[in-house]
Amino acid sequence: MIRQVRLKWQLAAIFLALGVLLVGGYYQLSAHYFTLGMDSTMVGAMERAVARHQRQQPAPGPSSFIVTSSWQDQPEEVRHALSQPPQTPATLVKQHTTRKDGRRGELYFAMRLSSGDTDLYVSHTLPRPQMSNLVRGTIRDNLNTLLIISLGSALALAAVIWLVMRRVATPVARLGQWARGLESGNLQAPLPDFRYPELNELAGLVRSSLSSLEESLEREHRFLRHTSHELRTPISVIRNNVELIRSLPAEQAPAADSILATIIDRVDRASLTMKHLTETLLWLSRDESGDLPTRRIALDRLIQELVSEHRYLLQGKDVTLTLTTEPATLEHSDVATRVVIGNLIRNAFQHTWVGEVRIHQDGQTIRIDNHQASDADADNDLGFGLGLQLTAQLTERLGWTYHNVPAHGGHRVFLRVTDAGEAG
Repeated sequence: MIRQVRLKWQLAAIFLALGVLLVGGYYQLSAHYFTLGMDSTMVGAMERAVARHQRQQPAPGPSSFIVTSSWQDQPEEVRHALSQPPQTPATLVKQHTTRKDGRRGELYFAMRLSSGDTDLYVSHTLPRPQMSNLVRGTIRDNLNTLLIISLGSALALAAVIWLVMRRVATPVARLGQWARGLESGNLQAPLPDFRYPELNELAGLVRSSLSSLEESLEREHRFLRHTSHELRTPISVIRNNVELIRSLPAEQAPAADSILATIIDRVDRASLTMKHLTETLLWLSRDESGDLPTRRIALDRLIQELVSEHRYLLQGKDVTLTLTTEPATLEHSDVATRVVIGNLIRNAFQHTWVGEVRIHQDGQTIRIDNHQASDADADNDLGFGLGLQLTAQLTERLGWTYHNVPAHGGHRVFLRVTDAGEAG
């Protein structure tokens, strides 16, 4: 896995590399011009020596410049060190020799100057042992001074970069910490000052986005609460009328094998599904999970009741149902427990056409397996797809352990319920 580098360290590395490159470049440029200045001084001295030679004017002191009209008249060590005479007029040629011990030896200078129709050659030898202490000290001191200035510039540049990055990184870090601490209770608090207008604008955008999101969520919660409450009345009317039809005397009730009886059964199943979905939405729309009354629930009897209640989903299907339960109790909300377990049982029944459904309850642990033996399409009854999503949200809110994983030809669901107030 590639480790990501923070932006501030990338910027600091880029600026530091750029500073080192500039300092190094200026160091090389300064050294080059320093050497060029020394060469220019040497060229001027050679030109003056040639001019004195042409005027046959003796040097004011001992001269180490040798002026000849032929390259072959130059000293042998000069010709040996340079290997060939200077080709371009008025161009300084120089060459360092190396001693047997690897140290630098003499430094030879040579130049060709044109005078009318003739060429004059001038050379100068600078022996290493005889080099003036003043010259050596001057060169060394200048180079040392140049090196100190370059290092000082690099350190100053690094300090400036550090100060700038710290000045920028501190408000950015404050902005991140402030954004992480935003919640519904402090969204309307005044914005802190993050020193830079760009950061203040970004903070305003973050707060505005979160405020819009909170308003949208609040509208959705209000819609769920109001819609669920409004739906309870027509659903109750539907179910009461279905029960009323079924309670009619035999001579007035529709025949069990008639089309009207089939229609009444479908209306009854649809209203039951709507009732479960409404209860789920009402539960999710509550602000607190502990605001519903709790009671002691016989978990095994509740599962048996829910299986009987949803057994109509297996009518006309070649499905084998295996149900095993053992006595167990749960201290929790009857509505929440019924909604969660009912959705899971309905899911297994509804999506199995040919195969097997196994429901096993051991204490407060419930396992539901459904195996589909054919490729037949499942019946998409009202509220089923939404039911599983709501089940996952409910179990997370209740702190129950819930796993729904694909298995061979179906799904395997694992649910562990706990008493109210306990962690799942």
